[in-house]
Amino acid sequence: MKKFVFSLFLTLTAFCVLAQNAEKESYADPTQPLVDSILALITPDMPDTAKARQYRNIGKISGTPDTVLKYSTLSLEYCNNSDWQLLADNYDYISWSYYMKNEPRPSLDYMFKSLSFGEKLNDKAIIANCFVSIAKCYSELNYRDSTFHYFNKAVDIYTEIKDSSGLAYTLRSIGFAKQSLGFTQSAIEYYTKAVELDSAVNNIPYLAGDYHYLGMAMEDKRQALGYLKKSLSLLNSKYDDDYYANIIKNETLQGLASTYMKIAKETNEKEYADSAYIYIKRIGNTLLQLGEYDYHLIICRTYAEYLSFYGKNKEALNVLLENAKYLTDDINDNEIAKYYDLLSEIYTSLGDYKNALACYVKMHAYKTAYANDSTLNVLTDFQIEQTVKIHEAEKRELEAETHRLEIIRTSLIIGLVLVLAVVVLIFIMLIIKRKANQELLYKNQMLDQQNSEIMAQREEIEAQRDVIANQWHEVDNINKKLIDSINYARRIQYAAISLKTEVDKVFPQNMVFYRPCDIVSGDFYRVAQCGKYRVLIIADCTGHGIPGAFLSMLGISALKEFCATEEDAANPGTILDRMRNFIKSTLISDLKDGIDDGMDMTICSFDLEAMEMRYAIANQTALVIRDGEAIKLNGDRMPVGRYVIEKEHFTTQTMPLKEGDVVYCFTDGIQDQLGGDLKNEIGEKFLRRNLLNLLTANHAKPFNTQLKLLDKAITTWSNGRQQVDDMTLISIRV
Repeated sequence: MKKFVFSLFLTLTAFCVLAQNAEKESYADPTQPLVDSILALITPDMPDTAKARQYRNIGKISGTPDTVLKYSTLSLEYCNNSDWQLLADNYDYISWSYYMKNEPRPSLDYMFKSLSFGEKLNDKAIIANCFVSIAKCYSELNYRDSTFHYFNKAVDIYTEIKDSSGLAYTLRSIGFAKQSLGFTQSAIEYYTKAVELDSAVNNIPYLAGDYHYLGMAMEDKRQALGYLKKSLSLLNSKYDDDYYANIIKNETLQGLASTYMKIAKETNEKEYADSAYIYIKRIGNTLLQLGEYDYHLIICRTYAEYLSFYGKNKEALNVLLENAKYLTDDINDNEIAKYYDLLSEIYTSLGDYKNALACYVKMHAYKTAYANDSTLNVLTDFQIEQTVKIHEAEKRELEAETHRLEIIRTSLIIGLVLVLAVVVLIFIMLIIKRKANQELLYKNQMLDQQNSEIMAQREEIEAQRDVIANQWHEVDNINKKLIDSINYARRIQYAAISLKTEVDKVFPQNMVFYRPCDIVSGDFYRVAQCGKYRVLIIADCTGHGIPGAFLSMLGISALKEFCATEEDAANPGTILDRMRNFIKSTLISDLKDGIDDGMDMTICSFDLEAMEMRYAIANQTALVIRDGEAIKLNGDRMPVGRYVIEKEHFTTQTMPLKEGDVVYCFTDGIQDQLGGDLKNEIGEKFLRRNLLNLLTANHAKPFNTQLKLLDKAITTWSNGRQQVDDMTLISIRV
């Protein structure tokens, strides 16, 4: 498939031109006069910074990859290392040149360099553009996870800065990537979103492009004609000087000619063939002027099909033979195979079976070569993907280490400030108290001699008491600020876990029981729609309160990356493996004491079309109640984190579902709750068997009723005792 476009102003995929009996012409770069005019301004005595900018300008306006690469590299030689904007531009242009030369690996390396300077400048527009370009390179390297990870980051930034054009460009690029993977319907959805944005800002050339890509993606040929004609109708004479508009116009003419010819061959109706001929004539010799000989051959083949449709096989043969000189080594083997396939058909129609056989043999040879090249490309892509994975793993490890050190540094600073504040406060209080005691002692000794000063002394004592009261008031304010900070942390945590509306959207019939032990929680849950899978995740982190909340936020953040695609959701055990590696590389633990940090977790992926559930469980138990019978789901008896005895991988298990099944996932907070008879000061645990009996007895009732019964049972059992752990229970009805 042709390389996807790398930048907004160079979407170079020109289609269709017919120029019968035309000689091969040399291609002239339309930007060369501008390049020459800038070169004329550069003199030997010009400062290096000025030279760097002029060479950068050539790289910016040139339309040929080799010219861009040459002058952007020259600009780097003269560039000052402190000029971050200039460095970002040059690395961007060099990356583009390698991309257009079909070399995505070096293109990716240079784009990461451009991104680093965009981040130093804190220029979100540059950063978003880099994310789109990086995603395209990863798409060419067949590394899907990174492709859509960076596309999504670009969407977030363009949405944040309210850049509709940039957002439309990103959505259009995502459509290209989806279409290249065979997800045509998904690609159509992204093209449709791009149409909405470009319509809102009245960006006519790019709106025409959106309609063109929609038309080319449609399987229904008549529906495709509608979008292609809408694209062409937007590009009136007002846009004749617009480079991008002219490219889209030629693409659309080619698309219309090819589509009409396909319909004509399917229906055998002449009016469609005549329509194809009209668009073939409109293209003229544009492709030869642009040097696009491969697309010139495509339009020649379309014209030959038109002539053959009307029985003019000799004329069709002449068209193909006259343009055989354009079958150079640069032409794709698959396109050459199509050329010889049509030539063989025409020779057969003319009764020249000898030449027909010779062309068929050539067609078969080129098809074989194309298949072999595709196999080699797959092997090369695999090697590249392994290199990219290593690069990404190193980058994630560095980012995780940096994040961990930042958390530690911030925590130490906050802790030291609080300790210092308490020490200073205590010191001040001791001084005040000591001074007050000395004053009282002195006044008691002088009381008999200075009766007249008793009232004044009392007033002074009361003043000192007020000072002490003020100091205690300051202590109370500090405590209030701490509580307010923790309450704000709770708001952040509640924003991170899935909202009830999100749960309702993914699982229409559900029950959510979420009761933190302290203000913030070490339990969390998350739902997501990953392709055809509806995913439910519930986790219990080590501890509760602030320590547990820190771990839960780490877990939520990691899951957004590790459970993002349909492939991820199909393998819950792999998600747990990645989570365990993330926890072990992020947290430093001391196993000498047998204590370690981590989390227990259950992941359930529901395929409601196949009525199947894939699940993986780390140190928890889930429950499926079917027709009044409870089925326990046990997984691996090890947590997500370091453990004394670790298996190499968590296990992904599969269970068929029936309509009416009720799935319960829960942490151990409910079963560990202390309660019972108040005569027992410590109390007894609620225990798992009591929880299972309660759920089994009430599973058929509406979820709002079940929720009230569960809350009542826990409250009654606690009998006034404090909650000992975070409690979370999620239920789904199939």
